Amino acid sequence: MIVDHKKIEINENVVFETIICKTETTFNFHLNDEAYFLYVKHGHHVAISPNEIIEVPQGDLGISVGTSLILKAYPNPENQHYQVLIIHISRDLIANSFSNKFPDISTTDKNEFSKDIFTGKPCVIAKNYVDGVMQYFYNTHIITDEILDIKIKEILLLLLRSKKAKDVAILLEHFVNKNTATFKEVIENHVLTETSIEELAQLCNMSLSTFKRHFKSIFQTSPNEYLFDKRLENSKKLLATSKQSIDDVAMLSGFKTTAHFSRKFKERYGIPPSKYKMTLSDK
Repeated sequence: MIVDHKKIEINENVVFETIICKTETTFNFHLNDEAYFLYVKHGHHVAISPNEIIEVPQGDLGISVGTSLILKAYPNPENQHYQVLIIHISRDLIANSFSNKFPDISTTDKNEFSKDIFTGKPCVIAKNYVDGVMQYFYNTHIITDEILDIKIKEILLLLLRSKKAKDVAILLEHFVNKNTATFKEVIENHVLTETSIEELAQLCNMSLSTFKRHFKSIFQTSPNEYLFDKRLENSKKLLATSKQSIDDVAMLSGFKTTAHFSRKFKERYGIPPSKYKMTLSDK
């Protein structure tokens, strides 16, 4: 449940926003021509992008690029709320203001790009920056377009001067050049995660019905059948080649619960995973 959502805009475009919620909440964002700077003030979230899934703890900041972003927000148990600060950074601003600060990666093949999220603990100066931005939500009378423009450039300059400057620069370079994951890459990146069909459609910026049609035209089967095939194949391999517990195998193969995994495994192979594992250990 969202209890507070504040925005600061320039020419009807959102620049800063902060969201507070008191229950587990999922946010879906279409990034369009923007990168997102995010700072988790309270609680934590799981960030799901076309290329990856990252758990981001309280106090971490980062940049997300690409085409879409899903945040699964979890309140802090102590104060029972989650809060995130989001700064919207336009592609044009980055291209015009910071292109000369990017490393030369012109020879990098697009297929080598596999990240669209950078995150980490802020330095003291970056943390002070965040605290300063938060004050604008309660003192909107002093805000001007010039101040907002300066503040956006400031956080980018701070990140480009940090210990992770090269990682940040490469991320922004790919963002400016619109190097994003293909449809197939999005699927393969999440095939062994708990990402749902609905979330995959969101990551591909498609409606669910369009996603299913496009999926079948590419893979010649339905999304559910394909994902279950891949996840069950992986679980069977893990049971045969590793000492992982049934619970761990279920998690590592993208099943949300062990019970669901066990039921699907038995439907496919005619034997529960626990018994399958025992038969292999007896050999």
